[in-house]
Amino acid sequence: MSVEPIPIALVTAPGCHFCDDAMETLEALGDDFPITVEVIPLASDAGRAWMVEHRVPFPPILIVDGSFFGFGRISRRRLERRLTDLRAARVVS
Repeated sequence: MSVEPIPIALVTAPGCHFCDDAMETLEALGDDFPITVEVIPLASDAGRAWMVEHRVPFPPILIVDGSFFGFGRISRRRLERRLTDLRAARVVS
């Protein structure tokens, strides 16, 4: 049985402690969940587009499996629940 990885995009800015916290959370959850993380600088075209699209006042912005998850301080428990649900939906025999 294999599980397809869950894509996560993390939009970050330099010197952002919430961004650092979000990255640490994702690194820890990567031990338990099949995820791939793409870090996108806020100053990039893609980063600015995500900020405008979701009307986010400050980073980080977390996009899980193509859907907006949250910004700022990311709830580890809420993210674990989302990843658990997505992992169950991705199980391939």
